[in-house]
Amino acid sequence: MEFFQQNIHLAEVVVQLTAFLIVFFTLKKFAWKPLLEIIRFRRERFENEWSGIERAKENVAALEKDYRTHLQKIEEEARAKMQEAVQEGRRIAREIQEKARLESQTTFEKAKVNIDLEIEKARITLRREIASLSIRVAEKVLAEKIDGSQQEKKAMESLGELEKKL
Repeated sequence: MEFFQQNIHLAEVVVQLTAFLIVFFTLKKFAWKPLLEIIRFRRERFENEWSGIERAKENVAALEKDYRTHLQKIEEEARAKMQEAVQEGRRIAREIQEKARLESQTTFEKAKVNIDLEIEKARITLRREIASLSIRVAEKVLAEKIDGSQQEKKAMESLGELEKKL
């Protein structure tokens, strides 16, 4: 304590305290409000930046959600188009098969008609040939004027010749 009594002087303490109070009130009046204003401004700026960051995060999340939704719609549309293409391909294949079947049936019917016509032509030609041959046989038989046994023999020979030609 002696140290304090020897080194501390009351007049100096009062002068220092008065100087401190003068500096304190001066700073309070002139510097404190601007400092508080600067601090408040910085706090508001930080809060605004943080809220901006939060809004940006929300926007990013919303955009990501929209992107995923859009991507899913695109995938669904792609699947739907693929199914449509497959169904269209199947429909075309059925049409081609049906067309081929109808064409083959038409070709078969035409061939059948042509064959029937050819058979009819062959019958007509055969009838003409038979009639012509019959007339020739009759002419030969009549031209020779042979007796009945020879006529029968000649007729049989002529018929044999006709069978060989057919």
